[in-house]
Amino acid sequence: MTNPLGTADFFALEAGECLDRLETLVQGSAPPPADEFLRMARVLRGSALMAAQPHIAKAAAGLEAFARSNRDQQRAWDPGTREHIAQSVEEFRYLVRRVREWNEADTARAGRLSRDLESLTGRAEKEDPFSQAVPQKAALNTGVRAFVAREGALIASALDRASRTLRTSPGDRDPLYNVIRRMQSLRGLAELSELAPLPDILDGIELAVGDLTRLYAPPPGVDEVMDAAASALTRISRDVAEQGRPDPDAEEARSFTELLLRAFAVERDVVPIESLFVDGDPEPMKHPVAQPQFAPPDPLGPLELVSQGEHLGQSADLISAARSAVERDLRLYRLLGTLRAATAPSADPVAGALGIFVRSAREALAAGAGSRSVEDLVSRLREAGQLLRAVVESDDRMLISRRLLDVAHRVDGLRAEAESAEQPVPIESLAYDAEPEPQVVPIESLAPDSAALPEQPAPKGGLEASFRTLDRLQRERAPTTAAFRRVIDDTGGQQTVQGTTPEATPVPIKALCYQGHAALERANVVREQITAELARDASFTSLQPLLQELLDLVPLALAET
Repeated sequence: MTNPLGTADFFALEAGECLDRLETLVQGSAPPPADEFLRMARVLRGSALMAAQPHIAKAAAGLEAFARSNRDQQRAWDPGTREHIAQSVEEFRYLVRRVREWNEADTARAGRLSRDLESLTGRAEKEDPFSQAVPQKAALNTGVRAFVAREGALIASALDRASRTLRTSPGDRDPLYNVIRRMQSLRGLAELSELAPLPDILDGIELAVGDLTRLYAPPPGVDEVMDAAASALTRISRDVAEQGRPDPDAEEARSFTELLLRAFAVERDVVPIESLFVDGDPEPMKHPVAQPQFAPPDPLGPLELVSQGEHLGQSADLISAARSAVERDLRLYRLLGTLRAATAPSADPVAGALGIFVRSAREALAAGAGSRSVEDLVSRLREAGQLLRAVVESDDRMLISRRLLDVAHRVDGLRAEAESAEQPVPIESLAYDAEPEPQVVPIESLAPDSAALPEQPAPKGGLEASFRTLDRLQRERAPTTAAFRRVIDDTGGQQTVQGTTPEATPVPIKALCYQGHAALERANVVREQITAELARDASFTSLQPLLQELLDLVPLALAET
């Protein structure tokens, strides 16, 4: 059954009603109500955007800019202006009728209408038909700059109130809803895409508020995140008001995105329920009689694992293509949603290894690895995505799970590097090393042992006796030389002379595999991972690949090297 009213028909009806209302407002001799005139121009632009009519939407944006300048008393309303707007309304009617049969001539006509309306606010540039240069971005007019500065300051004020409320009453969500309502004014701004990083900051705030409304309790330090968001919007509002454009790499915006990423990556304030019980309590918790039963989430199958691999690969491409640090951190924050969706329990060993990888990735993001070693992190994400996409083609799930665990281990290395880089250096370590005090050796200890020396006739004295004593002391105080000579005598003088290079011997291929001591070292690493899983009360699904690898390492460790 077909829809009797298509998108183009609905747009024609809605835009026709809006143009009728605009024509009524313009026909009178008195100036139209500024707020009503601005609201109808905004409705016309929004309707064109919803109907996928970008050329009409751009022309309507020019009408909206004029209505805003008229409301702010920056453009006087006179008979010439009234006639100009009335002709523009008729031009809009013609363009709306041409929606079904749109062609290049209609596009050029809509562009002329847009420039004509922008000329009323002083935003239009002279068009040079012979110029082939790339057009430059037009500067925002004073009305738009004032509007962005005012609305940005109001959103920052709402964020500041939300921060104070979360600090005293973490369960209150009304200030967060007020922030979302306040943001709607800037969301409908036509020039919003030209004010980077303002759209990214608004997206980050909206995502954070959405996470806070879904969580039972806010993460620690979330009030600092809201304070940082308020500071970022205050800086953007000031830059727009003074310079016309915000700084895309402002320090306030980067501080907000870093705090946002670290606050929501890992729930560090969550403790096991067993730690709250009294020691020795035989029955620490009583289950209610009428306990609701919740269905467990569906386990991850091959299709879901491949889908998770696709998401990880796409997220890695988006993160590597980020144009600024703010955009990169916000894309890393969106990655957290993909990682949370990949932690469903399953009997598949690949799903268990994926859960370990997810936890390692979230820990690395919380430690700041996304800003310090983003290229390595993107490489690990792509490797994990390729392994998950290979689930359908491979029959050895244990091999894929081991490789995925190895990727998780390397992600843990990125986390360790990020944590070690942030640890403060003790001031004592910057001091110069103290020189050791010279030890005083008694002069008697330098004398040779009379029992160890052979019986020699006493020297007659004089210069000859002095040389004999010196030679005997040198021979007794050079045990290294004597030992070296004894080694040469024992080996028949076949020692390699220093400075010569012995002939290289081939290395057996088995020496490159886990065997003997190398297998023991790898088994020790796997044992630590199993201990960490048991500490957090993990399921057997996540332990299965680790246990299987540990069992495989036992015969390798027993093998003779």
